[in-house]
Amino acid sequence: MDLNKVQLIGRATNNLEVKTIESSGTSVVNFTIVTNRKFKNRDGNVVEEAEYHRCVAYWKWAEVLGQYVTKWKRIYVEWRLRTRKRQDTEGRDRYSTEVIVDNFIFLDSKWAGAEWEDDFVEPMPEDMVAPEDEEVPF
Repeated sequence: MDLNKVQLIGRATNNLEVKTIESSGTSVVNFTIVTNRKFKNRDGNVVEEAEYHRCVAYWKWAEVLGQYVTKWKRIYVEWRLRTRKRQDTEGRDRYSTEVIVDNFIFLDSKWAGAEWEDDFVEPMPEDMVAPEDEEVPF
């Protein structure tokens, strides 16, 4: 068996907007998490790099994230990577990779002990699969 697992701790770069896939009624939210690292380069100078990660969540997870995550809130997310392929207006293939979120933890202290916490500790059931690319409304 192969493994496709991603774990990120970072900050949301925007306020989240939950949308609905009309054909299935599935809630979906897209958002970006920024992670950073500091290191010394060859010259001994401290350099900081930021990496931006596209994330998407579905169903109840989308609704909870949309309700509680706002710009610059720290969050831990995990599950798997998915790469989608599309063609641009000139017929060239374009690819985008995103983290499909199945588990998350809010890390800012004001979220600790929130009422929803006990309801969202279970991962997505095995029989729930992320919608196919054609169904995602963006």
